[in-house]
Amino acid sequence: MALKLEALRKSFGGLRVLNGVTMSVEPGERRAIIGPNGAGKTTLFNLISGELSATSGRVCLQGRDVTELKPHQRSVLGLARTFQKNNLFLGLSVFENVRLAVQRYRGISRNFFTPVGKFEAITTETYEILGQVGLSGQERVKAKNLSYGEQRQLEMAIALATGPKVLLLDEPTAGMSPAETTRTTQMIANLPKDLTLIIIEHDMDVVFSLAGRVMVLHYGEVLADGLPGEVKANPRVLEVYLGAEGEEAAHA
Repeated sequence: MALKLEALRKSFGGLRVLNGVTMSVEPGERRAIIGPNGAGKTTLFNLISGELSATSGRVCLQGRDVTELKPHQRSVLGLARTFQKNNLFLGLSVFENVRLAVQRYRGISRNFFTPVGKFEAITTETYEILGQVGLSGQERVKAKNLSYGEQRQLEMAIALATGPKVLLLDEPTAGMSPAETTRTTQMIANLPKDLTLIIIEHDMDVVFSLAGRVMVLHYGEVLADGLPGEVKANPRVLEVYLGAEGEEAAHA
């Protein structure tokens, strides 16, 4: 199992944000998490990544209990995440942003005692990752001069540079133009098939084009979890989240 959540709960004082969320994700699976604002989606990502500690329950990554581990420890074990807000070195070039991430992941520092061949390997890997996210030809452009959509692509490149087995994508197309959304969706679809993806996304076209399974959160609880067609047709999901748009999709 790539990722397993067991009865996760999170409370802030007297406010319970997540109430017993259980989820199992197979290796290579593409799972979307949807739900109304305030459903607990980002809190769930924060518990999976270790940004927050669970009130109770367990998080298992690649069969290992990581509930008590810090974010960097989970990263070493193969977990990476993008955030709704870009986290880039805006004054550095596209290439430099990704190269730094590759160097950090490979544990290679720039000093006189590091073989030149290792830096050549880093350069090659950096170019490969930029190709994966559609940023080939933009290597010398400073991150601050990229479009918003391209900055999100760069953030994804940095996440891929850590060699993840499980990648959490938090609203990957939020704020994008229709053209940027189309490009980003296609880029995500083309990521390696053995990479497990868990996606929070509000755009239902993106969700149903990418996800093999969809989980719906509502007030911190799992309202539905199944194949896209099953979720589209679920009366409770139509009532609390998808609404008329989802009803039309269910009959399409």
